[in-house]
Formats: sequence, structure tokens, C-alpha cells
Amino acid sequence: MPIDISTPIPVIDGEKITREEFERNYVHPQKPVILRGLWKNYPAYHKWNYNFFRKSMGDLEVGLYSSKQADPSQTLSTPTTKMKFSEYLKLIETEPTDLRLFLFPIFKHKPELLHDFDYPPITKGYIKLPFMFFGPKNSITRMHQDIDMSNVFLTQFEGRKRVVLFHPNQSDLLYKLPFNVHSTVDIEHPDYDIYPGLKYVHGMEGILEYGDTLYMPAGYWHHIEYVEGGYGLSVRTLAPTLALRLRGAYNLLIQRKLDDILRFLFGKRWFELKKRIAHDRANRAIEKILRDE
Repeated sequence: MPIDISTPIPVIDGEKITREEFERNYVHPQKPVILRGLWKNYPAYHKWNYNFFRKSMGDLEVGLYSSKQADPSQTLSTPTTKMKFSEYLKLIETEPTDLRLFLFPIFKHKPELLHDFDYPPITKGYIKLPFMFFGPKNSITRMHQDIDMSNVFLTQFEGRKRVVLFHPNQSDLLYKLPFNVHSTVDIEHPDYDIYPGLKYVHGMEGILEYGDTLYMPAGYWHHIEYVEGGYGLSVRTLAPTLALRLRGAYNLLIQRKLDDILRFLFGKRWFELKKRIAHDRANRAIEKILRDE
């Protein structure tokens, strides 16, 4: 039995929605939406492609991350391998691989690319630290929340992506690890014997086409699959509440460092303890659902 992701992520015309409508219907209630055509008026929409990046910065060495070799006990922080950017672009165009390039600060290396786009005026509070994400066909970004708890605008350029989202209120049923923003569950192949809480979660699914922008509110769990090799650009805005902003600051400045220290001191025992806590929380959430039925 697959996980319930039967609710589609809404799709609207990003060129026509007003700031007032967007903030009232999506930002303040924290609802995801796919904005079609939001970036059409920016040069990047027509200018950026594989050849453009190869010519402009192909000699740059980039650090790549393997999902298959990732340690589930920690966030990805050390690259699996490195290669020239041009070689990597050829790889994701033509060959099977699971190597991804994420949170790539491309504008640090090529700041003039910042002139190829602007920050859409449909909302406020943009954090002007954009990042790019590159991946091959069939590669998967394991399910997680963004650690800074910001709102995210993810615009797809080359290729298509499949996105699955879960509301933050389902964190316990998704077996969120303490002191972390990811889970050990596989939503594509759910094991209901080990993770019975997955029988009770409800998610949303959508496909990002070329030029689509996903608005993902703060704290949403997301699982992303590259249907085709390609890349996208992420820009962020501050979370709409002080509580979420403080949570993001805590995650970045305290929680992550504390988790690193405890993992260093106790090794796998710390990871096993976190898994037990996650299972205890899920069991309590299941009990509450059954009581309320």
C-alpha cells in the first residue's frame, strides 16, 4: 500500500496573481503552490542552459554528493567526490549517476549572474543568498525539512522534478529524528511494520516543469525526485512568524552543533537513541489518532 499523497499541489498562473492575493491565500496560511510562469520576464528564463554554464564556468571544480553513500545518521556535509563543472553537466545529461550538486553558491563564483533575475514582487522578506541545485535523472533528495525554516521559492529550469510535500504537523508520524531535520523513512517503499505511523500521513504531490516555481512554506517536509536530469534555483524569504524564525536560528546555531558533538562523543549509540525517540513519538501520535476516531 503506497503512502497517501493523493492531494495535488495546486497550480496557478504566477504572472497574474497579485501580492495581496498571494500573501493572503498562501503565505499567511502557509500553503504550498506551484506558480507557473513567474520567472518568464527575467533573462535567466531564456538564457540559462547547459551550454551557457559550460562556457561561463565549466572549469570550476565542484563538490558532489552521492545519495547512495549518504550516512543516514547525519546531514550531508562532506562531498563524495569532486570534478569540473563541465564534466558534471555532461554526466547528468548523458550517463546514469546519483551524484547531486546542491546548495551550490554559483553566484559567489559568477556574481554577474545575479543580473539575470530579480526577486519576484509577490511577497517580501527575501534572503538574498540564492542557491542552485543540479541532479541526474532518477536521483532523489531524501526527505527532510530545510534547517533554516525559511519559505522557499524553487524554480525549475532544465528537466522536470517530482515533488512530494508533507505538512510540518506530521513530523512525528514521519519519524523525525531529534536534533535534526530529516527522517530515516523511505516514502517510495514504505515499511509499515517498522514505521506504522506512515499509514496515517497525508501528503501532496506535483511535477515542476520548465519555468515552474514551487512555493514551499517554512518547515514543510519534502521529497524530490529528478524525473529528468536538470537544475533549479532556490530563493528564500523569512518565515512569517517570529517563532519560526527563532526555530531556524536555533537549528542553525545550536541544534546542529549539539548534534555533531553528541555524535562525536557517542557515535552510533547516539543515532540509535534518536531513532528510539522518533519511534516513541510516532507511537504516541498513532495512539492519539486512534483515540480521536
